[in-house]
Amino acid sequence: MPQHTRTDERLEIALEAILAGLGALRVVLRDPRARLPVIKSDGSPVTAGDLAVQMAVCAVLARRSSGLAVVGEEGEASVSGAGGDELLARAVAAVRESMGAEAPADPIGLLMQPPTRPGERWWTVDPIDGTKGFRSSRHYALCLALVESGKATVGVLSCPTLVMGRDPLEIGADSQNGTIYAAVHRQGAWKFQPTDGQRTLPDSMTELRRPIRTTSSIRVCDSIEGGSRAERMREVMTATGLAWNSIALDSQCKYALVAEGAADCFMRVPGSRGAEKVWDHAPGVVVAEEAGAAVSDLCGNELVFMGESLDRNVGTLACDREIAPVIHAVAAQQWGR
Repeated sequence: MPQHTRTDERLEIALEAILAGLGALRVVLRDPRARLPVIKSDGSPVTAGDLAVQMAVCAVLARRSSGLAVVGEEGEASVSGAGGDELLARAVAAVRESMGAEAPADPIGLLMQPPTRPGERWWTVDPIDGTKGFRSSRHYALCLALVESGKATVGVLSCPTLVMGRDPLEIGADSQNGTIYAAVHRQGAWKFQPTDGQRTLPDSMTELRRPIRTTSSIRVCDSIEGGSRAERMREVMTATGLAWNSIALDSQCKYALVAEGAADCFMRVPGSRGAEKVWDHAPGVVVAEEAGAAVSDLCGNELVFMGESLDRNVGTLACDREIAPVIHAVAAQQWGR
């Protein structure tokens, strides 16, 4: 049933920002080159969509949340390679067209990175989480979270290919608007389908509560790309002795599936490139936790958001509350501190 939410300015700002990002992305998607990337120095892809979304989100945050730093995945270095200038020009044009009079005078300046330690209150944004999924017309997500005193307190996920009322593993068309998931610490989680041109929080949203698991087999979110980390995740699940099967998809949509009850577990085991990035988890963490999932690091410790990396934690875990202790016990044997 729809639930009318009490006013929370933090949520209003977050939703306005993510809707601005979604509007900029819609303009980018009209271009047949929308999904063509430039390769960053770290080997990962970036598209005009990534840049346009982050600039539009940051423009709203600069206007409505002035003084708070924004820690984002993209920055000036994202467009330093060959083709970067042309990519940036298309992104700037999309921001100006979608935001009209509210567009910033200098969108490019919004890609400047803040200090490593942003303060007690700050925003973190992943403009398109799952860029490879976006490029391949699979699931992806626009992600924004507010961090306060080391905890993610407001989280918003815009999942353009997760269509309300349909199997969440079914990939919808971008033009269908998909689903936006929103949550506030200790207030709850909600979802709604945005409309074309929507700019603000809707009058009502559907309350999101993770249902009680009724099957014996656990549905675990897996990576489409595979790799050594995916293999180690499977080793952890096998060591639990629980019956499980995997469902593969991209991005923080995995957190939305755990919140919906379409999946029972999403974990990230430690990798060779250091700790997890805050923008890859903070938004989804709030949504999953407020919907009723157990959220922690792999060993059961609370996630600590103190900078761009989760370097005080061992991986991440969002799962059904009944199976969390079993996974913690297995993970502690390997990574316990």
